Amino acid sequence: MIRRIHCLIRKELAQLRRDPRLLGLLLVAPILQLTILGFVVTNDIREIDLAVRDQDHTYQSREFTRALAASGFFVVQPLAGADGRDDAALVSGRAGLVVTVPADFGRRLTRGQPVEVQALVDGADSNFAVYGVNYLQKAARLFSEKLVRATASDRVGKQNLRLPSVRASTRVWYNPELKSRIYMVPALMAQLLMITTMLVASMSLVKEREEGTLEQLLVTPLRPVELILGKLLPFVVVGFVEVVAAVPFMIVVFGLPFRGDVGFLFAVSGLYLLTTLGIGLLVSTMVRTQQQAMLVSTFFVMMPFIMLSGFAFPIENMPRAIQVVTNIIPLKYYLILVRGIFLKGVGMATLWRETLILAGFGVVILGLAVARFRKRLD
Repeated sequence: MIRRIHCLIRKELAQLRRDPRLLGLLLVAPILQLTILGFVVTNDIREIDLAVRDQDHTYQSREFTRALAASGFFVVQPLAGADGRDDAALVSGRAGLVVTVPADFGRRLTRGQPVEVQALVDGADSNFAVYGVNYLQKAARLFSEKLVRATASDRVGKQNLRLPSVRASTRVWYNPELKSRIYMVPALMAQLLMITTMLVASMSLVKEREEGTLEQLLVTPLRPVELILGKLLPFVVVGFVEVVAAVPFMIVVFGLPFRGDVGFLFAVSGLYLLTTLGIGLLVSTMVRTQQQAMLVSTFFVMMPFIMLSGFAFPIENMPRAIQVVTNIIPLKYYLILVRGIFLKGVGMATLWRETLILAGFGVVILGLAVARFRKRLD
């Protein structure tokens, strides 16, 4: 069995070597697109999850928290439990900002003194960080103006009037310089990996059927499972070669930090390849020509994946019904994984949920594709 699969793999690699255009599509085009798109992609954000650690527990601190929620800029969630691990909300992605209200917040405002709240900002997405900081500063300013009006009306005619104010002191993590490229380039790697492996895998199988060579393969001693493995494994190799080429390229050319575990990156990339190759195989069972394979892959798979995965538009800005649909997009979870590995240095302990979901997608999609392909062969 191994010898027969090895022979088929050698045949596929020989075909790749003899077709320079296809080889260029697989290896050269992704790097060129990564270079071009890496300098032009942008993103926006409108709604932000904000966690509040209230260390004061006074009327004033509760009013400030309510003012943040009422500003329309944030979805506010209180932080409970012991202090000191508030950054975990940023690492896990539960919150984009973490605001700490100091213990003397109410006392200083009552005395007419300025007070400062600390804010930690997830700067992995620079646009997100910029919007978050600006929204927080604006909400704090509006709250201060409300305090000033209330204080001034209560103390009309008094001398040496001291007016309270609230100022947010922010610290940006993971991307202090707020470069949008830092956030977008890892997502480009995920997108290009999907396009090359899925599209070429689907067209390769259809090409065999179009040229009549699939029937020739069927009369050989190859069993269906051996045929499937022989056709897909070369593209697994191509996918890993692309990752190996893209990672140092992104670090050197774009200055991306790599804070995570390279072994974990390759592991989740392997799970992602199961999904993309499974989709490619599934598409090949639904069409009869390479043109149909390209159209189905482009309009019914790649476009929805890119639009609904969080690559092109923030998922938080989408309607609730669409947000539910994004949960069945494998690219969404790979984006979370690759950005977390590159920018935050997190591993399986934090990203176990996304890893398991991606693994589940890979097994289910590839299993369905293999079952359907074998049925067509039979």
